Amino acid sequence: PITQVPGVGVSRGCYECGETGHFKKDYPKARNVGGTGRILDIGHEEAVADPTVVTGTFLLNNSYACILFDNGAEKSFVSKKFEHLLKQNFQPLKDTFTIEMANGKTESTNNIYIGCTLTLHNFSFPIDLMLVSIKSFDVIIGMDWLNPNRANILCYEKAIRLNLSCNET
Repeated sequence: PITQVPGVGVSRGCYECGETGHFKKDYPKARNVGGTGRILDIGHEEAVADPTVVTGTFLLNNSYACILFDNGAEKSFVSKKFEHLLKQNFQPLKDTFTIEMANGKTESTNNIYIGCTLTLHNFSFPIDLMLVSIKSFDVIIGMDWLNPNRANILCYEKAIRLNLSCNET
């Protein structure tokens, strides 16, 4: 078996420029006031066939949404075609947020839905969603939700595991 001691022989650094001494979130040349993010907007058939992509249909504000879990996205997004089902008003962002789509095109948004309710197997979670044009999914859930909710994307099982504080998963 191959074992590696954490931190030995591995240089950790910025995923943006490759340099050590800072991380991508602190990249000194990327000081866009509102921020820039990236999302994987692939077709539904591609997502089902791809063993590294996890999707599902879950309740969002009591409406069923087709959701892509994307650990490459910093933020979470809702499609313009689904927004009317949220039945709540968006809040204006202080600064514009620019999103780079998988095809290289960019889109900007100034709108965010604060405090939506995502229901996964009878557990409810608050989620904030930025409004963008997504073709194949209603919602893309990114690291702003995955990380604080201690979610693990299980590619082989094509599932999401949440490490809930009540010792349930």
